Amino acid sequence: MFTRNKTPSKYVYYGLHLYFSGLSLRKASERLSQIYKRNHVSIWNWIQKYKPQKLKSTRRRVLEYIIERPKNQVCLMSGTLIP
Repeated sequence: MFTRNKTPSKYVYYGLHLYFSGLSLRKASERLSQIYKRNHVSIWNWIQKYKPQKLKSTRRRVLEYIIERPKNQVCLMSGTLIP
């Protein structure tokens, strides 16, 4: 069955990237809203939906994390900071 995504995936990834770069949900949504209108609850829902997992981490720096997408596609992001 096909599920509809209201937000294009590039904006979802950008919102998640902003959040995992150390911005709060509200600050990340403010930055994302400059190019695509979404609020902080949307970013929180994406975190709950995609369940990013830390691969490697040291103290306060996440080296890599994975976001699993439908159809077994995986997006690997690296070099980001968390608060």
